[in-house]
Amino acid sequence: MRTCLTLSLLALATSAFAQTAEVVDTLFMNDAPGTRRVGHVVGIAATTFKLEVPLSVGPAGATARVAVPRAQVSRIEFAPNEARERLIASPTAASAVALNIEWLRWQAFLAVPKSPAGAIANAYATALLATNDPKSAATALDVFTRVERDGWSDADRQTAKQGRLRAMIATGHAADAVSEAKELAKESDDPTVLIEAKFILADAAFSSLKKLVEDNPRWTEDVLVRPERDRLYNEALDLYLHPYLFLGSETDAAARGLWGAVQVYRFGGDDAEAVEPARDLTRLYARTNSAKLATDYHAKLPEAFKNQDHEKKHRE
Repeated sequence: MRTCLTLSLLALATSAFAQTAEVVDTLFMNDAPGTRRVGHVVGIAATTFKLEVPLSVGPAGATARVAVPRAQVSRIEFAPNEARERLIASPTAASAVALNIEWLRWQAFLAVPKSPAGAIANAYATALLATNDPKSAATALDVFTRVERDGWSDADRQTAKQGRLRAMIATGHAADAVSEAKELAKESDDPTVLIEAKFILADAAFSSLKKLVEDNPRWTEDVLVRPERDRLYNEALDLYLHPYLFLGSETDAAARGLWGAVQVYRFGGDDAEAVEPARDLTRLYARTNSAKLATDYHAKLPEAFKNQDHEKKHRE
């Protein structure tokens, strides 16, 4: 009896949706005719999906919730949502609350193929890291770890792995993150993974450089310390510049690495060199956040540095 009622409601829903332009979720059933059911997937249980459907009878806007056995569903096409896509595309500290609301809604669907849950989770965790708050970083680590373990999408799991390494550093587990990044840099042929691993190693080398100079303020006179300082300096530069030199089409990664190189040069007291990657940033990656930082830096330079152009000089 319940089954008949459910099927009747679904039939009414399909008819009602057919008369509107509303964007809805579509459930593809695994029966012989390949039946499709439409509505809004609003929940998930161990054995069922909860589907909200409009009623073609009763008050305007009336809906009902029905349970569709998961065993009868071959796949789901989730309705697109432009507002959600914008949130996912540009996660910031300011969007962490909005992304948290989306994550709370979708987290139960993390393992369901084609759901946006993994992408939402990664964006939410990224936004948490952007707050630079230790507690938020710990939450980000948990979210990334969960996606890496349970996400349905290989791409989402890979993104989560990279995010987890950043979260490990933010939560005080830098040594473990660096160790794992070194293994990834050796083993992976995936450019995206390689970029993230090298960026983590660049940050680690730069941090070690700053600590070494802080502990040894007279490093220029110490024959034992100076070689290590120079090694860390060059290693940080090489790693930061890797995406720009070899994968320049990866806009955000290349821009982030160029800004890292600017920071290393500035730390070394070499604005004459720092101005070059800063200029490349503003010319080639003008729409990135890193370019805004480079523009501010360039504006404060003495005129002699602003007018400097090593590349033009070499061409001539």
